[in-house]
Amino acid sequence: MADLNMATVMSLSGRVGLVTGGGTGIGFSIAKAFAANGAKVYIIGRRSDVLERAAASVTGVPGSIVPLQMDVTDEESVKASCKHIEGIDGKLDILVNNAGIGGSLRDADFIAKKFAAIDPFEPETVQNWTDIFALNTIAPFFVVRAFQSLLVKGAHSRPRGTSSVINISSVTAKMNISSPITCIAYNVTKAALDKLTLILGASFARTGVPIRVNALEPGAFASEKLSPEFLEGLKTEPVPGQVAPIPARRHGTDAEMGMTAIYLAVSDYTNGAILSVDGGLSLVNP
Repeated sequence: MADLNMATVMSLSGRVGLVTGGGTGIGFSIAKAFAANGAKVYIIGRRSDVLERAAASVTGVPGSIVPLQMDVTDEESVKASCKHIEGIDGKLDILVNNAGIGGSLRDADFIAKKFAAIDPFEPETVQNWTDIFALNTIAPFFVVRAFQSLLVKGAHSRPRGTSSVINISSVTAKMNISSPITCIAYNVTKAALDKLTLILGASFARTGVPIRVNALEPGAFASEKLSPEFLEGLKTEPVPGQVAPIPARRHGTDAEMGMTAIYLAVSDYTNGAILSVDGGLSLVNP
């Protein structure tokens, strides 16, 4: 019956994980869940102070969280981090591509402009679309490519094991209505990330590379970009741009995101899955 004991089955003891954009929001929720179940987790981001505060806040867990500054859109930065982890751990078991943006890297007033615009296309810029695609869709591919050999070593560290890539997509990937709180490109980049997930997974599966690739499509979860007032409003109001409130009448929790990510990390029989974790938002909205 040991194979049915969830404390054993879901244990990440001895595994090494990496979460891009791991210092805040969904990425940090996943990193905390991995560490709470025994993994050593590198949290990646461009802001070293944010990463260090996040890592220091997690104590009393069987695993650990290690801050590591890296820019996922910079190939040399990615290669340097890969070399760093290889030198210390010699492998990687779990890679979570979470880093992403829905607004603008260059215009702090972008969302305000979206709300104020009569024509929702007007505030959009080529540069903003370029930035969002670079971070949300292009970077995950090159991060996977850079860490592929370490992920294979992680798989070989366990009998008949596989390593896990988890791409953090969005419920908006399958919706045709753009939210006024994001760039129109956001939905498009996440739909492309879902497709990339399947292409990567199929490529590895067909060539016998022991790396599984799955994706999560989160709905509303707490993050530094969503105000407490916005999250409170989810109890009674639709998400901006949608027609019906979330059936769960709330945002998701750390535990709900963490348990789903852990499942994808440990289930050697789950490959090419795109799972919604959205409280039913996509059930009641187009």
